[in-house]
Amino acid sequence: SSEAVERLLAAERPRAAFACIRHNTDAIPATLLHKLLTKMAEGGKDKQGTYQLEHYHVEQAFSRLDKSNEVSLEEKARLEFAYIDALSHPGGRREGYGIPNLEKYTEANPSLFTQAIVWMYRRKDGGEDPPEWRTPAENVQHLAERGYKLLEAFDRIPGHDDLGELQAERLLKWVKSVRETCGELGRGDIADMCLGKLFARAPEGTDGIWPCEPVREVMEEIQTEALGSGAHTGLYNSRGVHWRGEGGGQERDLAEKYRKGARALQYSHPFVASVHTSMAKTYEHEATHHDTEAGIRRRMR
Repeated sequence: SSEAVERLLAAERPRAAFACIRHNTDAIPATLLHKLLTKMAEGGKDKQGTYQLEHYHVEQAFSRLDKSNEVSLEEKARLEFAYIDALSHPGGRREGYGIPNLEKYTEANPSLFTQAIVWMYRRKDGGEDPPEWRTPAENVQHLAERGYKLLEAFDRIPGHDDLGELQAERLLKWVKSVRETCGELGRGDIADMCLGKLFARAPEGTDGIWPCEPVREVMEEIQTEALGSGAHTGLYNSRGVHWRGEGGGQERDLAEKYRKGARALQYSHPFVASVHTSMAKTYEHEATHHDTEAGIRRRMR
């Protein structure tokens, strides 16, 4: 199998090579699998429309690579970024493989999160970015899309220690790095909005209320309008597609959940409580709207 893959790669036919081993990626060394996936991402001379990539087989290949110690975290992260379209599920809350190494790499290198923000958003102050942050004109659209994909797929709250525990002080250090650099690059508010959206994906705390304790501490430390707005947007979008019954019953349940959160956190974490309050108001408004619509439909019948 390795020989066949090597020969097809030499002929610049990476998709044909992948087709040979897609049912058994263990058949070749991890380093060769990494090379094969890299060459596929770059293109090649496979005939257009042949050897279509199936999502399942790509994920299986990445799972195999993920378990290998022969490929570095940075190499795995770069490859996940190249395949982010196939691996990511927008809005976090993913199923399947995801981008675990890219998330760990970004956790260790907050500048990558900053880079995604720079690719996606223009400066607010009309200034010019320093050369190391500048995007070539011909790549602006492409990199803006890559930045969007990374920010949407990023689902891991940074700041874990060696035991995998999320620590508030580590998270704060990471957040400060992103905020300071984005502030210097005329994107301070945008950074806070993006951080708010990321925090919306945090798990619940030990008390069953969003977000977990380390994220609460950091949100209270920042307390900006843009952060609150980003968290609100992220929480609202995380609801996803939902089945609608008659009237606003579901929305009223959600409003009550957030009212409960606001009451529980109003003294210990007033800023986080204000996000809960704003979510409750949004769903109360929607509940009233759906009740009105349901009433009109009943009368029309």
